[in-house]
Parts: sequence; structure tokens; C-alpha cells
Amino acid sequence: MRKIIFNSSWIRFLPALILLGLWQLFVTGDSERLFMFSSPWQVLQVAQHEILLESVWYDVGVTASEIVVGLAFGTIGGTFIGLVLSLNKRLRKIIRPYLTFLGSIQIFTLAPLMVIWFGIGWGSKVAMATLTSFFVALQQAADGAAATETELTAYARSLKTKPWPLIRHIILPNVLYWVLSGIQMNVGFATLGALVGEFISSEAGLGHYIFSASGVYDVPRVWFGVILLAIISLILRFLLTKLVASRIPQDKRV
Repeated sequence: MRKIIFNSSWIRFLPALILLGLWQLFVTGDSERLFMFSSPWQVLQVAQHEILLESVWYDVGVTASEIVVGLAFGTIGGTFIGLVLSLNKRLRKIIRPYLTFLGSIQIFTLAPLMVIWFGIGWGSKVAMATLTSFFVALQQAADGAAATETELTAYARSLKTKPWPLIRHIILPNVLYWVLSGIQMNVGFATLGALVGEFISSEAGLGHYIFSASGVYDVPRVWFGVILLAIISLILRFLLTKLVASRIPQDKRV
């Protein structure tokens, strides 16, 4: 009987329930703590009200689109540049110092410039999400290309295989495996980029929603916005995990 209980799937939710219970106990009977930290019950009440508002779902859609488009642009651009540089040693030696310099810059410090260049609307947030995911994808693509330098590629070159078939059938599949395997991590960078952009200046989005709530000390709404943002990130990670599993099985990696 004890074994059945501890093997049940509901046991996964036990730590969360304990944390929520401790949180509720921590603020109960103390108005100052309740004001500063809110409570699970208050957040639930806010969620029941806010989830029915069209404006909230509009904010969710804006942020989700910024993350998805920025992640796509950053991943495609980073993968392409990383692949090109990995195939051309001379070009890599020329470009690498510049990429190292750009990569050492804290991307989030560029958020004000993104607002100046692209405005306070959707474009500047996509640009931030693109930048934050670009360098990760570039590094993953470069690592994937480097990992193909195996006996298989050496054998293919010894047979005087033309560059395009070598790239198409050996290097590119492995690069895509590396990029897609790490894209779940890149979701977090794209999310952070979009959120920082919305914090700096925005008219809509969950960052705008959270920032507006914090400005009036509405802590329950802040928590609700954070939860919505986490849900978006989890959904994207889940979908990308399924994509990687279905498109590029692990046994296909070089």
C-alpha cells in the first residue's frame, strides 16, 4: 500500500503544495507580510478575475509572439552564421574577435537602443529576443559542426567527397541536432529578452502588465503575470522537446 502511494503521479505536486501551504502560513495574521508578499489565496482570486479579461489575453498573445518570432530569428541567424564560420577557417579567424566582443556585451544594456531604433512597440521586443537567442544558437551550431570532425568526415574527405554532400548529409544534420537540442534553453533567453524590452518601454505584453501592477503595489497581479509568463515558457519548451524528439532522434547524431 505504501509503495502504491509513493509511486502515484500526484506525489510530484507534493513539494508545490507544501511551498504554497508554507507561503500561506507565513502571511496569515500579518498585514505587512500580506501586503509585501501577497498569498496563494489572493493570487487565486486575482486569477479568477483577470483570466476573463480580454486585455490580459492580448498581453499574453503579444509576449508569446515576441518570444516565438525572436527565438526563430535568433536561432536561424545564429545557426547560419555558426555553420558558415565553422566551414571557413579563414573567415572564422577574421570574424571571431568581433563576435567575442559582441558576445561579451550584456545584451540587456542595448534595450534602450532597441527602443530608439525600433520604437516602443512590438519590433523592439522581437529585436531583444532575437539578440539574446542569437549568440547561444551560434555557439551551438559551431559546437555541432566541430563535433562532426570525426573519422566519418575524415573518411568522406579521403574519398574526395564534394563539399555540398558532406555538408548536407553529415555536418548539417549534426548541427541541427545540437541547435534543436539546446533550443529549450534558448527559450529562456528569448523570454528574458522580450521581458526586459517590455520593462524598458512598452504599451502591451506581460512585462507591461507586471510593471504596471508593481507600480501600484498590486503584488497579487504581479504574481499572476509571472505565472502566465512561466506557463508560456513551459508550453514552448514542451512543444520544442516534442519537435526535437520527432524530427531528430538521438541515434541519428554523428
